[in-house]
Amino acid sequence: MAVERIDLAEVIDRRPIGGFQYRTLLLCMTVLFMDGYDTQAIGYVAPALVGTWHVDKAALAPVFASGLVGLGIGGLVFGPLADRFGRKRFILLSTALFGLFSLATSFAGSLDQLFLLRFLTGLGLGGAMPNAVALGVEYFPRRMRASAVTFVFVGFTIGAAVGGFLASALLPAYGWPAVFLVGGLVPLLLVPLLAALLPESARLLILQRRPAREVARYVAAIDPALPLGGAVEFVSSEAAAPGVPLKHLFTGGRAVATLLLWLIFFLSLMVTFMLASWLPLVFNGAGLAVDRAVAATGMWQVGAIAGTLSIGQLMDRIDRYYVLAAGYVGGAVAVTLFSTISAAMPFALVLLLIFAIGWIIGLGGVQGANALAGAYYPTFIRSSGVGWALGIGRVGSIVGSLLGGLLLRLHWQLEAIFFVASGCSLVCALSVLAMRHWRHGGEGGGAR
Repeated sequence: MAVERIDLAEVIDRRPIGGFQYRTLLLCMTVLFMDGYDTQAIGYVAPALVGTWHVDKAALAPVFASGLVGLGIGGLVFGPLADRFGRKRFILLSTALFGLFSLATSFAGSLDQLFLLRFLTGLGLGGAMPNAVALGVEYFPRRMRASAVTFVFVGFTIGAAVGGFLASALLPAYGWPAVFLVGGLVPLLLVPLLAALLPESARLLILQRRPAREVARYVAAIDPALPLGGAVEFVSSEAAAPGVPLKHLFTGGRAVATLLLWLIFFLSLMVTFMLASWLPLVFNGAGLAVDRAVAATGMWQVGAIAGTLSIGQLMDRIDRYYVLAAGYVGGAVAVTLFSTISAAMPFALVLLLIFAIGWIIGLGGVQGANALAGAYYPTFIRSSGVGWALGIGRVGSIVGSLLGGLLLRLHWQLEAIFFVASGCSLVCALSVLAMRHWRHGGEGGGAR
Protein backbone atom coordinates (compact mmCIF):
# COMPACT_ATOMS: atom_id res chain seq x y z
CA MET A 1 0.00 0.00 0.00
CA ALA A 2 1.32 3.43 -0.97
CA VAL A 3 2.04 5.76 1.90
CA GLU A 4 0.81 9.34 1.49
CA ARG A 5 3.28 11.92 2.76
CA ILE A 6 1.75 15.07 4.22
CA ASP A 7 3.82 18.15 5.08
CA LEU A 8 2.14 19.80 8.06
CA ALA A 9 3.70 23.21 7.35
CA GLU A 10 2.18 23.19 3.85
CA VAL A 11 -1.23 22.25 5.25
CA ILE A 12 -1.11 25.10 7.77
CA ASP A 13 0.21 27.63 5.22
CA ARG A 14 -2.43 26.95 2.56
CA ARG A 15 -5.48 26.68 4.83
CA PRO A 16 -7.47 29.61 6.25
CA ILE A 17 -7.29 29.89 10.03
CA GLY A 18 -9.94 27.76 11.72
CA GLY A 19 -11.57 27.37 15.11
CA PHE A 20 -9.02 24.83 16.36
CA GLN A 21 -6.15 27.25 15.79
CA TYR A 22 -7.98 30.20 17.32
CA ARG A 23 -8.92 28.10 20.35
CA THR A 24 -5.28 27.06 20.84
CA LEU A 25 -4.17 30.66 20.53
CA LEU A 26 -6.83 31.81 23.02
CA LEU A 27 -5.84 29.15 25.57
CA CYS A 28 -2.16 30.14 25.31
CA MET A 29 -3.19 33.78 25.63
CA THR A 30 -5.20 32.95 28.76
CA VAL A 31 -2.14 31.34 30.36
CA LEU A 32 -0.18 34.52 29.70
CA PHE A 33 -3.08 36.62 30.99
CA MET A 34 -2.62 35.07 34.41
CA ASP A 35 1.18 35.15 33.95
CA GLY A 36 0.96 38.91 33.47
CA TYR A 37 -1.39 39.36 36.40
CA ASP A 38 0.80 37.40 38.81
CA THR A 39 4.08 38.87 37.54
CA GLN A 40 2.92 42.45 38.07
CA ALA A 41 0.95 41.80 41.28
CA ILE A 42 3.89 42.56 43.56
CA GLY A 43 4.37 45.99 41.99
CA TYR A 44 0.69 46.83 42.44
CA VAL A 45 0.62 45.89 46.14
CA ALA A 46 3.98 47.56 46.89
CA PRO A 47 2.53 50.87 48.17
CA ALA A 48 0.07 48.96 50.40
CA LEU A 49 2.86 46.74 51.76
CA VAL A 50 4.97 49.79 52.58
CA GLY A 51 2.07 51.26 54.55
CA THR A 52 0.87 48.04 56.21
CA TRP A 53 4.23 46.58 57.21
CA HIS A 54 5.89 49.97 57.83
CA VAL A 55 8.96 49.17 55.74
CA ASP A 56 11.05 51.41 53.53
CA LYS A 57 10.06 51.13 49.89
CA ALA A 58 13.67 50.25 48.96
CA ALA A 59 13.36 47.15 51.20
CA LEU A 60 11.02 45.66 48.58
CA ALA A 61 13.76 45.59 45.94
CA PRO A 62 15.05 42.10 46.98
CA VAL A 63 11.45 40.81 46.87
CA PHE A 64 11.04 42.15 43.34
CA ALA A 65 14.37 40.61 42.39
CA SER A 66 13.60 37.17 43.86
CA GLY A 67 10.53 36.78 41.70
CA LEU A 68 12.49 37.79 38.64
CA VAL A 69 15.28 35.32 39.45
CA GLY A 70 12.64 32.61 39.55
CA LEU A 71 11.25 33.82 36.24
CA GLY A 72 14.68 33.61 34.66
CA ILE A 73 15.44 30.13 35.97
CA GLY A 74 11.99 28.88 34.94
CA GLY A 75 12.49 30.05 31.36
CA LEU A 76 16.03 28.70 31.10
CA VAL A 77 15.06 25.25 32.44
CA PHE A 78 11.52 24.63 31.20
CA GLY A 79 12.10 25.90 27.65
CA PRO A 80 14.70 23.30 26.63
CA LEU A 81 12.85 20.56 28.55
CA ALA A 82 9.69 21.32 26.58
CA ASP A 83 11.61 21.04 23.29
CA ARG A 84 12.56 17.52 24.35
CA PHE A 85 9.43 16.28 26.13
CA GLY A 86 6.50 18.36 24.89
CA ARG A 87 5.10 21.86 25.28
CA LYS A 88 1.72 20.98 26.80
CA ARG A 89 2.93 19.17 29.90
CA PHE A 90 5.24 22.02 30.86
CA ILE A 91 2.51 24.61 30.31
CA LEU A 92 0.32 22.62 32.71
CA LEU A 93 3.14 22.20 35.24
CA SER A 94 4.14 25.87 35.09
CA THR A 95 0.57 27.14 35.44
CA ALA A 96 -0.04 24.89 38.45
CA LEU A 97 3.23 26.06 40.05
CA PHE A 98 2.61 29.78 39.80
CA GLY A 99 -1.03 29.36 40.85
CA LEU A 100 -0.13 27.35 43.95
CA PHE A 101 2.61 29.67 45.16
CA SER A 102 0.69 32.84 44.36
CA LEU A 103 -2.10 31.47 46.55
CA ALA A 104 0.46 30.81 49.29
CA THR A 105 1.76 34.38 48.96
CA SER A 106 -1.57 35.72 50.20
CA PHE A 107 -0.68 34.23 53.61
CA ALA A 108 2.85 35.70 53.79
CA GLY A 109 3.60 37.46 57.05
CA SER A 110 7.10 38.84 56.54
CA LEU A 111 9.50 40.07 53.87
CA ASP A 112 11.50 36.83 54.16
CA GLN A 113 8.42 34.72 53.42
CA LEU A 114 7.46 37.05 50.58
CA PHE A 115 10.99 36.75 49.17
CA LEU A 116 10.83 32.93 49.05
CA LEU A 117 7.27 32.69 47.75
CA ARG A 118 7.88 35.18 44.96
CA PHE A 119 10.90 33.13 43.86
CA LEU A 120 8.84 29.93 43.74
CA THR A 121 6.00 31.70 41.93
CA GLY A 122 8.54 33.01 39.44
CA LEU A 123 9.66 29.49 38.50
CA GLY A 124 6.19 28.73 37.19
CA LEU A 125 5.74 32.13 35.57
CA GLY A 126 9.07 31.80 33.77
CA GLY A 127 8.24 28.34 32.44
CA ALA A 128 4.77 29.25 31.19
CA MET A 129 5.66 32.12 28.88
CA PRO A 130 8.12 30.61 26.34
CA ASN A 131 6.06 27.45 25.97
CA ALA A 132 2.76 29.26 25.53
CA VAL A 133 4.36 31.53 22.92
CA ALA A 134 5.99 28.59 21.11
CA LEU A 135 2.84 26.46 21.06
CA GLY A 136 0.58 29.31 19.98
CA VAL A 137 2.73 30.24 16.97
CA GLU A 138 3.21 26.67 15.69
CA TYR A 139 -0.37 26.26 14.49
CA PHE A 140 -0.30 29.48 12.45
CA PRO A 141 0.99 30.05 8.89
CA ARG A 142 4.20 31.90 8.24
CA ARG A 143 2.33 34.93 6.94
CA MET A 144 0.79 35.44 10.39
CA ARG A 145 3.62 34.38 12.71
CA ALA A 146 4.31 37.81 14.21
CA SER A 147 0.61 38.52 14.71
CA ALA A 148 0.14 35.15 16.41
CA VAL A 149 3.05 35.73 18.81
CA THR A 150 1.91 39.22 19.73
CA PHE A 151 -1.68 38.03 20.16
CA VAL A 152 -0.52 35.38 22.63
CA PHE A 153 1.79 37.80 24.36
CA VAL A 154 -0.85 40.52 24.60
CA GLY A 155 -2.51 38.22 27.11
CA PHE A 156 0.39 39.05 29.45
CA THR A 157 -0.15 42.76 28.96
CA ILE A 158 -3.93 42.49 29.41
CA GLY A 159 -3.41 40.47 32.59
CA ALA A 160 -1.01 43.10 33.90
CA ALA A 161 -3.47 45.89 33.05
CA VAL A 162 -6.48 44.09 34.57
CA GLY A 163 -4.35 43.41 37.62
CA GLY A 164 -3.78 47.13 38.06
CA PHE A 165 -7.45 48.02 37.93
CA LEU A 166 -8.50 45.02 40.02
CA ALA A 167 -5.81 45.76 42.60
CA SER A 168 -7.00 49.39 42.85
CA ALA A 169 -10.46 48.02 43.77
CA LEU A 170 -9.32 45.16 46.02
CA LEU A 171 -6.70 47.03 48.05
CA PRO A 172 -9.01 49.52 49.83
CA ALA A 173 -11.70 46.90 50.48
CA TYR A 174 -9.80 43.70 51.28
CA GLY A 175 -6.11 44.52 51.56
CA TRP A 176 -3.11 43.27 49.61
CA PRO A 177 -3.60 39.48 50.24
CA ALA A 178 -6.73 39.51 48.08
CA VAL A 179 -4.66 40.39 45.01
CA PHE A 180 -2.59 37.22 45.40
CA LEU A 181 -5.62 35.14 46.34
CA VAL A 182 -7.15 35.87 42.94
CA GLY A 183 -3.79 35.29 41.27
CA GLY A 184 -3.60 31.82 42.81
CA LEU A 185 -7.13 30.48 42.50
CA VAL A 186 -7.71 31.37 38.84
CA PRO A 187 -4.61 29.56 37.43
CA LEU A 188 -5.42 26.47 39.51
CA LEU A 189 -8.94 26.43 38.06
CA LEU A 190 -7.43 26.92 34.59
CA VAL A 191 -5.21 23.81 34.75
CA PRO A 192 -7.98 21.18 34.18
CA LEU A 193 -9.36 23.24 31.29
CA LEU A 194 -5.93 23.31 29.65
CA ALA A 195 -5.49 19.58 30.24
CA ALA A 196 -8.74 18.89 28.40
CA LEU A 197 -8.53 21.37 25.51
CA LEU A 198 -4.90 22.37 24.86
CA PRO A 199 -3.20 20.36 22.07
CA GLU A 200 0.41 19.29 21.94
CA SER A 201 2.59 20.79 19.22
CA ALA A 202 1.95 18.67 16.10
CA ARG A 203 5.14 20.04 14.52
CA LEU A 204 7.14 18.85 17.51
CA LEU A 205 5.48 15.42 17.45
CA ILE A 206 6.53 15.01 13.81
CA LEU A 207 10.12 16.00 14.53
CA GLN A 208 10.16 13.51 17.41
CA ARG A 209 8.88 10.80 15.00
CA ARG A 210 5.86 10.03 17.13
CA PRO A 211 3.17 7.66 15.74
CA ALA A 212 1.10 9.14 12.91
CA ARG A 213 -2.15 8.70 14.85
CA GLU A 214 -0.95 11.20 17.48
CA VAL A 215 -0.47 13.84 14.79
CA ALA A 216 -3.52 12.91 12.69
CA ARG A 217 -6.12 14.18 15.15
CA TYR A 218 -4.56 17.63 15.17
CA VAL A 219 -4.14 17.73 11.38
CA ALA A 220 -7.78 16.67 10.97
CA ALA A 221 -8.82 19.55 13.20
CA ILE A 222 -6.89 21.97 10.95
CA ASP A 223 -8.11 20.49 7.64
CA PRO A 224 -11.09 18.12 8.02
CA ALA A 225 -11.11 17.51 4.24
CA LEU A 226 -7.74 15.73 4.21
CA PRO A 227 -8.03 11.95 3.55
CA LEU A 228 -6.34 10.48 6.63
CA GLY A 229 -7.96 7.07 6.62
CA GLY A 230 -5.21 5.24 4.73
CA ALA A 231 -1.46 4.88 5.27
CA VAL A 232 -0.17 8.36 6.07
CA GLU A 233 3.25 9.70 7.00
CA PHE A 234 3.53 13.21 8.36
CA VAL A 235 6.69 15.11 7.53
CA SER A 236 8.10 18.54 8.24
CA SER A 237 10.08 20.72 5.88
CA GLU A 238 11.55 22.63 8.83
CA ALA A 239 15.14 22.15 9.90
CA ALA A 240 15.92 19.76 12.74
CA ALA A 241 19.07 18.44 14.38
CA PRO A 242 19.83 15.91 17.11
CA GLY A 243 21.38 16.68 20.46
CA VAL A 244 20.90 19.28 23.18
CA PRO A 245 18.56 22.04 21.93
CA LEU A 246 20.58 24.83 23.55
CA LYS A 247 23.69 24.24 21.43
CA HIS A 248 21.67 24.69 18.24
CA LEU A 249 20.96 28.30 19.16
CA PHE A 250 24.60 28.84 18.16
CA THR A 251 24.89 26.54 15.15
CA GLY A 252 23.71 26.92 11.57
CA GLY A 253 24.66 30.59 11.45
CA ARG A 254 22.43 31.54 14.39
CA ALA A 255 25.12 32.55 16.93
CA VAL A 256 25.33 36.31 16.26
CA ALA A 257 21.57 36.70 15.90
CA THR A 258 21.03 34.78 19.15
CA LEU A 259 23.44 37.03 21.05
CA LEU A 260 21.79 40.14 19.61
CA LEU A 261 18.39 38.81 20.64
CA TRP A 262 19.70 38.25 24.15
CA LEU A 263 20.89 41.87 24.30
CA ILE A 264 17.52 43.09 23.02
CA PHE A 265 15.62 41.03 25.60
CA PHE A 266 17.99 42.05 28.40
CA LEU A 267 17.52 45.76 27.78
CA SER A 268 13.80 45.52 26.94
CA LEU A 269 12.94 43.68 30.14
CA MET A 270 15.27 45.89 32.17
CA VAL A 271 13.31 48.95 31.06
CA THR A 272 9.92 47.23 31.37
CA PHE A 273 10.47 46.08 34.94
CA MET A 274 12.20 49.25 36.04
CA LEU A 275 9.02 51.04 35.03
CA ALA A 276 6.48 48.40 36.08
CA SER A 277 8.01 47.81 39.52
CA TRP A 278 8.44 51.43 40.49
CA LEU A 279 5.85 53.47 38.57
CA PRO A 280 3.15 53.02 41.26
CA LEU A 281 5.60 54.39 43.84
CA VAL A 282 6.80 57.12 41.46
CA PHE A 283 3.23 58.23 40.74
CA ASN A 284 2.42 58.07 44.43
CA GLY A 285 5.48 60.22 45.12
CA ALA A 286 4.23 62.70 42.49
CA GLY A 287 1.12 63.24 44.60
CA LEU A 288 -1.33 60.65 43.25
CA ALA A 289 -3.24 58.65 45.88
CA VAL A 290 -2.33 54.95 46.11
CA ASP A 291 -5.41 53.71 44.24
CA ARG A 292 -4.91 56.33 41.52
CA ALA A 293 -1.19 55.54 41.23
CA VAL A 294 -2.01 51.85 40.71
CA ALA A 295 -4.80 52.62 38.23
CA ALA A 296 -2.46 54.95 36.31
CA THR A 297 0.12 52.15 36.01
CA GLY A 298 -2.66 49.85 34.80
CA MET A 299 -3.55 52.38 32.09
CA TRP A 300 0.05 52.20 30.87
CA GLN A 301 -0.51 48.48 30.35
CA VAL A 302 -3.77 49.18 28.49
CA GLY A 303 -1.90 51.43 26.10
CA ALA A 304 0.74 48.73 25.68
CA ILE A 305 -2.02 46.30 24.64
CA ALA A 306 -2.91 48.53 21.71
CA GLY A 307 0.75 48.91 20.81
CA THR A 308 1.37 45.15 21.01
CA LEU A 309 -1.51 44.33 18.66
CA SER A 310 -0.35 47.03 16.25
CA ILE A 311 3.27 45.87 16.12
CA GLY A 312 2.28 42.29 15.25
CA GLN A 313 0.16 43.38 12.31
CA LEU A 314 2.87 45.72 11.04
CA MET A 315 5.62 43.10 11.38
CA ASP A 316 3.63 40.67 9.23
CA ARG A 317 3.14 43.26 6.48
CA ILE A 318 6.40 45.21 6.41
CA ASP A 319 10.02 44.26 7.04
CA ARG A 320 9.72 43.26 10.71
CA TYR A 321 13.23 44.41 11.62
CA TYR A 322 12.65 47.96 10.39
CA VAL A 323 9.23 48.07 12.06
CA LEU A 324 10.55 46.94 15.42
CA ALA A 325 13.57 49.25 15.27
CA ALA A 326 11.26 52.20 14.59
CA GLY A 327 9.10 51.10 17.52
CA TYR A 328 12.08 51.19 19.86
CA VAL A 329 12.97 54.70 18.69
CA GLY A 330 9.39 55.84 19.34
CA GLY A 331 9.46 54.22 22.77
CA ALA A 332 12.70 56.05 23.62
CA VAL A 333 10.93 59.36 23.04
CA ALA A 334 7.66 58.37 24.73
CA VAL A 335 9.16 57.19 28.02
CA THR A 336 10.51 60.67 28.76
CA LEU A 337 6.91 61.93 28.93
CA PHE A 338 6.38 60.08 32.23
CA SER A 339 8.24 62.91 33.95
CA THR A 340 5.40 65.32 33.07
CA ILE A 341 2.85 63.47 35.24
CA SER A 342 1.76 65.28 38.42
CA ALA A 343 -1.18 65.44 40.83
CA ALA A 344 -1.91 68.96 39.58
CA MET A 345 -3.16 67.53 36.28
CA PRO A 346 -6.79 66.39 35.95
CA PHE A 347 -6.80 62.63 36.51
CA ALA A 348 -8.60 62.01 33.22
CA LEU A 349 -5.76 63.79 31.42
CA VAL A 350 -3.21 61.73 33.37
CA LEU A 351 -4.88 58.50 32.20
CA LEU A 352 -5.09 59.71 28.60
CA LEU A 353 -1.42 60.70 28.52
CA ILE A 354 -0.30 57.43 30.11
CA PHE A 355 -2.39 55.43 27.62
CA ALA A 356 -0.67 57.24 24.73
CA ILE A 357 2.76 56.62 26.28
CA GLY A 358 1.94 52.93 26.76
CA TRP A 359 0.74 52.58 23.15
CA ILE A 360 3.95 54.05 21.75
CA ILE A 361 6.18 52.02 24.08
CA GLY A 362 4.19 48.90 23.12
CA LEU A 363 5.29 49.37 19.51
CA GLY A 364 8.86 48.67 20.56
CA GLY A 365 9.60 46.40 23.46
CA VAL A 366 9.59 42.83 24.66
CA GLN A 367 6.32 42.20 22.79
CA GLY A 368 7.93 42.79 19.43
CA ALA A 369 11.10 41.01 20.54
CA ASN A 370 8.99 37.94 21.35
CA ALA A 371 7.48 38.06 17.87
CA LEU A 372 10.97 38.28 16.39
CA ALA A 373 12.26 35.31 18.43
CA GLY A 374 9.15 33.18 17.89
CA ALA A 375 9.35 33.61 14.14
CA TYR A 376 13.14 33.34 13.91
CA TYR A 377 13.77 29.96 15.55
CA PRO A 378 12.60 26.68 13.95
CA THR A 379 10.23 24.33 15.78
CA PHE A 380 12.84 21.98 17.24
CA ILE A 381 14.47 24.80 19.25
CA ARG A 382 11.66 27.35 19.44
CA SER A 383 10.94 26.93 23.19
CA SER A 384 14.68 26.93 23.87
CA GLY A 385 15.22 30.05 21.76
CA VAL A 386 12.34 32.00 23.30
CA GLY A 387 12.99 30.57 26.79
CA TRP A 388 16.68 31.47 26.84
CA ALA A 389 16.05 34.92 25.37
CA LEU A 390 13.45 35.50 28.09
CA GLY A 391 15.78 33.99 30.69
CA ILE A 392 18.56 36.40 29.75
CA GLY A 393 15.93 39.12 29.67
CA ARG A 394 14.97 38.24 33.23
CA VAL A 395 18.51 39.09 34.28
CA GLY A 396 17.80 42.49 32.77
CA SER A 397 14.50 42.67 34.64
CA ILE A 398 16.33 42.01 37.92
CA VAL A 399 18.82 44.74 37.08
CA GLY A 400 15.95 47.07 36.18
CA SER A 401 14.07 46.37 39.39
CA LEU A 402 17.15 46.88 41.56
CA LEU A 403 18.35 49.84 39.49
CA GLY A 404 15.05 51.66 39.96
CA GLY A 405 15.33 51.27 43.73
CA LEU A 406 19.00 52.30 43.71
CA LEU A 407 18.35 55.44 41.67
CA LEU A 408 15.46 56.42 43.93
CA ARG A 409 17.64 55.82 46.99
CA LEU A 410 20.36 58.03 45.43
CA HIS A 411 17.70 60.72 44.94
CA TRP A 412 18.01 60.83 41.18
CA GLN A 413 15.58 63.13 39.41
CA LEU A 414 12.83 61.34 37.52
CA GLU A 415 14.03 62.86 34.27
CA ALA A 416 17.41 61.14 34.71
CA ILE A 417 15.79 57.75 35.40
CA PHE A 418 13.65 58.02 32.30
CA PHE A 419 16.69 59.13 30.29
CA VAL A 420 18.38 55.80 31.17
CA ALA A 421 15.31 53.93 29.90
CA SER A 422 15.34 55.95 26.67
CA GLY A 423 19.00 55.18 26.03
CA CYS A 424 18.35 51.45 26.44
CA SER A 425 15.54 51.62 23.87
CA LEU A 426 17.84 53.26 21.34
CA VAL A 427 20.46 50.52 21.84
CA CYS A 428 17.69 47.97 21.20
CA ALA A 429 16.82 49.71 17.93
CA LEU A 430 20.42 49.47 16.74
CA SER A 431 20.61 45.81 17.83
CA VAL A 432 17.48 44.93 15.83
CA LEU A 433 19.03 46.46 12.72
CA ALA A 434 22.26 44.54 13.35
CA MET A 435 20.27 41.33 13.75
CA ARG A 436 18.65 41.96 10.38
CA HIS A 437 22.11 41.86 8.85
CA TRP A 438 23.01 38.55 10.59
CA ARG A 439 19.61 36.83 10.45
CA HIS A 440 20.11 34.57 7.43
CA GLY A 441 21.77 31.73 9.31
CA GLY A 442 18.51 31.18 11.16
CA GLU A 443 14.98 32.08 10.17
CA GLY A 444 13.87 28.47 10.31
CA GLY A 445 10.57 29.83 11.52
CA GLY A 446 9.99 31.83 8.39
CA ALA A 447 10.82 35.37 9.43
CA ARG A 448 10.92 38.02 6.78
